[in-house]
Amino acid sequence: MLKMNKLTKALLLSSALLLAASPTYAASGKPVSNTITASFKVNPVVPTFVLKWVDNADVEQETLPLQNVSSGDSKDVKVRATTSKTYADINLVFTITRTDGTPITDNDVVLIDYEHNPLGNLINGDVDNAGKLVIYSDYYQSVPSPTHDFLYKLKFNTTGEYQVSVVAMNAPA
Repeated sequence: MLKMNKLTKALLLSSALLLAASPTYAASGKPVSNTITASFKVNPVVPTFVLKWVDNADVEQETLPLQNVSSGDSKDVKVRATTSKTYADINLVFTITRTDGTPITDNDVVLIDYEHNPLGNLINGDVDNAGKLVIYSDYYQSVPSPTHDFLYKLKFNTTGEYQVSVVAMNAPA
């Protein structure tokens, strides 16, 4: 066995005693304040998928101001999705109504989708039973979080006044 001097033995013994007594020493104090408690209910995160129009200045808007387009011309539109998670199997559905009292036809407005083709993919719609022109965008396998911009052109083939609404729909794969 190694030889230790008296000072080393005393230090080792006092260290051992302090370590053994430390929990007792810490618990032996008296509370000087009241005890407070708090309860927390942790709710699951609700996934969100929010669409906004984006104007020429790259400002998000719930509603675009009146856009002027000549008959036969196209108007660039950007739709921004802000999502809390990556979504799969999505279509954007454009619903177009005429607000000038004239019935809408299948070819009054055409959507040009630039998501998968830089030259644009021309998409026609169909008038539904409610008299609205419905156009489904290309299918998007994935819409990443936190934001994604969808770029389109709307080609207005017929003179008139129109209202365009867009909603994201989960599409069957």
